Amino acid sequence: MNGRHGNGGHRVAGAVAAAALTIVALGGCGQSQASWIGDKYTSMGGDTYRSSKAPQTVASEIGRKFKPIDRVDDMAVKGAAGGIFLRYPKLVVGVLPNGSGSRITVDQPRSGYNRYYSHVGGRWASPGSNGWNSRGVASFRGGGPGAGK
Repeated sequence: MNGRHGNGGHRVAGAVAAAALTIVALGGCGQSQASWIGDKYTSMGGDTYRSSKAPQTVASEIGRKFKPIDRVDDMAVKGAAGGIFLRYPKLVVGVLPNGSGSRITVDQPRSGYNRYYSHVGGRWASPGSNGWNSRGVASFRGGGPGAGK
């Protein structure tokens, strides 16, 4: 009886650990960030949203929920022509002034980098085919001949 109870406890502990790892993995993935932004802010169509809050407030809300690899804020320099840009492994989130509120855009790495190049080009490396890794270095999927040697 003791051995059976012990095995059940290990199975439960393993299941709890697996569930915790799944939650951590999903919390860091791009879709989860995009879904959260879509749920929290008002859609303007496509992958663009709006908020009545100032860009600094919105960027802080998003950054608290999902820690970015990097953040560029050029509003002090560019004013209304600037924005706050959050880089994630598989997403670029732009938070720009929109009247008294904000416009929030969610892009894949390549399109976000290209869209906001004038803001982030001197700071961020061009993304690889698989976005960026957790240190912000271009991440490439797969490999060619000699990969891993």
